[in-house]
Amino acid sequence: MKLVLIVYNVAIEEEVMESLKEIGVENYTKWDRVLGKGKTSGTHLDTDVWPGVNHMLAIAVEDEKKDKIMARVRELKSKEVLRREGIGVFVLPLEEMI
Repeated sequence: MKLVLIVYNVAIEEEVMESLKEIGVENYTKWDRVLGKGKTSGTHLDTDVWPGVNHMLAIAVEDEKKDKIMARVRELKSKEVLRREGIGVFVLPLEEMI
Protein backbone atom coordinates (compact mmCIF):
# COMPACT_ATOMS: atom_id res chain seq x y z
CA MET A 1 0.00 0.00 0.00
CA LYS A 2 0.96 3.61 -0.47
CA LEU A 3 0.11 6.90 1.20
CA VAL A 4 -0.40 9.52 -1.49
CA LEU A 5 -0.16 13.16 -0.37
CA ILE A 6 -1.51 15.74 -2.80
CA VAL A 7 -0.82 19.42 -2.10
CA TYR A 8 -2.65 21.93 -4.28
CA ASN A 9 -3.74 25.56 -4.44
CA VAL A 10 -7.29 26.16 -3.18
CA ALA A 11 -8.04 27.80 -6.55
CA ILE A 12 -8.07 24.36 -8.23
CA GLU A 13 -10.08 22.53 -5.54
CA GLU A 14 -12.96 21.69 -7.87
CA GLU A 15 -10.72 20.25 -10.61
CA VAL A 16 -8.71 18.13 -8.17
CA MET A 17 -11.70 16.69 -6.33
CA GLU A 18 -13.62 15.98 -9.53
CA SER A 19 -10.61 14.25 -11.07
CA LEU A 20 -10.17 12.01 -8.04
CA LYS A 21 -13.87 11.17 -7.98
CA GLU A 22 -13.72 10.18 -11.67
CA ILE A 23 -11.05 7.54 -10.95
CA GLY A 24 -12.86 6.16 -7.92
CA VAL A 25 -11.08 7.83 -5.01
CA GLU A 26 -13.74 8.01 -2.30
CA ASN A 27 -11.78 8.01 0.97
CA TYR A 28 -9.24 10.61 2.01
CA THR A 29 -8.17 12.92 4.81
CA LYS A 30 -8.06 16.62 3.95
CA TRP A 31 -6.15 19.45 5.58
CA ASP A 32 -7.28 22.99 4.80
CA ARG A 33 -5.07 26.08 4.87
CA VAL A 34 -1.72 24.38 4.32
CA LEU A 35 1.09 26.91 3.94
CA GLY A 36 4.28 26.56 1.92
CA LYS A 37 6.39 27.39 -1.10
CA GLY A 38 6.37 25.45 -4.37
CA LYS A 39 8.68 25.38 -7.37
CA THR A 40 6.10 26.64 -9.86
CA SER A 41 3.31 28.07 -7.72
CA GLY A 42 5.41 30.31 -5.52
CA THR A 43 4.90 31.11 -1.85
CA HIS A 44 1.50 30.69 -0.16
CA LEU A 45 1.65 31.89 3.44
CA ASP A 46 -1.78 33.54 3.78
CA THR A 47 -0.26 36.96 4.49
CA ASP A 48 -0.48 40.34 2.79
CA VAL A 49 2.99 39.82 1.34
CA TRP A 50 2.52 36.13 0.42
CA PRO A 51 -1.22 35.60 -0.13
CA GLY A 52 -2.81 32.26 -0.89
CA VAL A 53 -3.15 28.90 0.78
CA ASN A 54 -3.13 25.25 -0.22
CA HIS A 55 -5.10 22.16 0.70
CA MET A 56 -3.57 18.74 1.26
CA LEU A 57 -5.11 15.30 0.81
CA ALA A 58 -3.80 12.07 2.32
CA ILE A 59 -5.05 9.00 0.46
CA ALA A 60 -4.21 5.42 1.48
CA VAL A 61 -4.39 3.19 -1.60
CA GLU A 62 -3.20 -0.02 -3.21
CA ASP A 63 -0.36 0.38 -5.71
CA GLU A 64 -2.72 0.04 -8.67
CA LYS A 65 -4.85 3.00 -7.51
CA LYS A 66 -1.71 5.03 -6.79
CA ASP A 67 -0.76 4.70 -10.45
CA LYS A 68 -4.18 6.01 -11.49
CA ILE A 69 -3.83 8.99 -9.13
CA MET A 70 -0.36 9.81 -10.45
CA ALA A 71 -1.59 9.64 -14.06
CA ARG A 72 -4.51 11.93 -13.26
CA VAL A 73 -2.29 14.49 -11.50
CA ARG A 74 0.10 14.45 -14.47
CA GLU A 75 -2.90 15.15 -16.66
CA LEU A 76 -3.92 18.09 -14.45
CA LYS A 77 -0.35 19.45 -14.47
CA SER A 78 -0.33 19.35 -18.27
CA LYS A 79 -2.90 22.15 -18.25
CA GLU A 80 -1.04 25.48 -18.05
CA VAL A 81 -3.57 27.19 -15.77
CA LEU A 82 -3.58 24.35 -13.25
CA ARG A 83 0.21 23.96 -13.31
CA ARG A 84 0.63 27.66 -12.59
CA GLU A 85 -1.69 27.46 -9.57
CA GLY A 86 0.33 24.57 -8.20
CA ILE A 87 -0.20 20.89 -7.48
CA GLY A 88 2.30 18.37 -6.17
CA VAL A 89 2.21 14.72 -5.16
CA PHE A 90 4.30 12.76 -2.67
CA VAL A 91 4.08 8.97 -2.41
CA LEU A 92 5.16 7.17 0.76
CA PRO A 93 5.17 3.47 1.64
CA LEU A 94 2.32 2.56 3.98
CA GLU A 95 3.22 -0.42 6.13
CA GLU A 96 0.11 -0.77 8.26
CA MET A 97 -3.35 0.70 8.82
CA ILE A 98 -5.86 0.10 11.60
